[in-house]
This record gives sequence, C-alpha cells and structure tokens, in this order.
Amino acid sequence: MAIYKEDEYKEVIRRVKQKIAELKIEIGATLSEEEISRFEKQCHIRLPEAYRLFLQEVGDGCDDMFDGFQLTRLADIEERDLSSPFLLEEEWIWEADDRPQSIINEEIEAKVYQGELELIDTGCCTSYNLIVTGKCRGEVWNFSDVGVQPCCERQDFLGWFELWLDCQDETDYFKDYV
Repeated sequence: MAIYKEDEYKEVIRRVKQKIAELKIEIGATLSEEEISRFEKQCHIRLPEAYRLFLQEVGDGCDDMFDGFQLTRLADIEERDLSSPFLLEEEWIWEADDRPQSIINEEIEAKVYQGELELIDTGCCTSYNLIVTGKCRGEVWNFSDVGVQPCCERQDFLGWFELWLDCQDETDYFKDYV
C-alpha cells in the first residue's frame, strides 16, 4: 500500500468498509459535503480527496485505534488557518541537527507546524498527522518531539488506515527508517 490514485479510491473504500465490518470496528457517522466544506472554509483549505471520501463514505473518527487511542473526528480538530504550506518533503530529525537550537526552533515553526492536522495522538509526544498543503499534501506523517517523517512507504490517508486495519497493533510505520 502506498499513495493511491483517485481512480483507485472507490475500490479501496470498499475494502476498508469490508475490513471494518469484519473487525467489528465502530466508526463515527459519515459527514455531508456541507459539513466538510464548512470545516475547509474555516481552515482555508480543501482536504485531500482520499480523506474527504473517507469522511463521506466510511465515517468520521474511530474510538479504538492504537491501543485505545482514537482517530480524531473532524469536529474535534482545532479550526485554524491551515493554508500555509507544509514545507518538508523528507524526514527531519531535529534532535540530531547540530545547528544552534534557536535556528532549529525558527525552522520548525516555519516548516513543520503548518498545513497539517492531527489524526491521532498516540501519547509520549507522538502523533500521526495528515498533510493538507505543500508537496506532500495527502500523506500521513509521524510527528514527535524529536522530529517528523513520512510513514514507511509513503502513505496517503487511505493507505495509512488500510495498513492499520490489516496489521493493527503490529503495524510497522517505521520499517523504512530502522
């Protein structure tokens, strides 16, 4: 699984729904185009199509991912201007960066915490975030207190979620980085 093309979305959604039913996972209610558009207008972006389709055809949020952590519902995401582009294209582990901390902090603010929204907070300063602007728009990245990186084999929202359905607690989102 990786980043799906738009013409693959319907088939992926069908598989995801089937796997959710087989695993008896409770997903939140689907959202209307109006509800999604309202969020997008307030945040000055258009959500990636794979995520929009998931919200409309599968549901909004899930209470039992990653050892009981929840997939964030759209209504629970802080409404803020997300239009500034996420500027990274490759991983950046700032803990290993030898430059002065003041420069690193400025760069983090300018490149990392914009154009993204948190999908799931797994605790210990770690989350999975959907990139909504910039060259990596549509991908899910891992954010932590020491750096950020795309998931193993770059994943869009549908690929990331389907991988979790297939492997759940055994999912290795870091296989390309060890």
